[in-house]
Amino acid sequence: MKIKAIGIAAGILAASASAFAQSTTVIATPPEKVVTFVQKAPAPTERVVVKEKVVVGQPLPETVVVTPIPDDPTYAYAIVNDERVIVEPSTRKVIQVVK
Repeated sequence: MKIKAIGIAAGILAASASAFAQSTTVIATPPEKVVTFVQKAPAPTERVVVKEKVVVGQPLPETVVVTPIPDDPTYAYAIVNDERVIVEPSTRKVIQVVK
């Protein structure tokens, strides 16, 4: 009886772990060349300010223009609220805030 209870508990734990894994978004760290490009990219002439806080994993508002990285178009960047951010162009999700 004890073995059956342990098996059921293990099954429940495994099921909840897989459900958790499906809802978790893993965002890979961009290559160093992308980070360096964003650090050195010229700031826009007009300052871009949004009310929302810039958060990794959250998309930027549609009003923010994102610029593709020339050597790696799988990434784009923007300068918002005086913060340089790397985003995924298709979803506009912030991948990294560059310090």
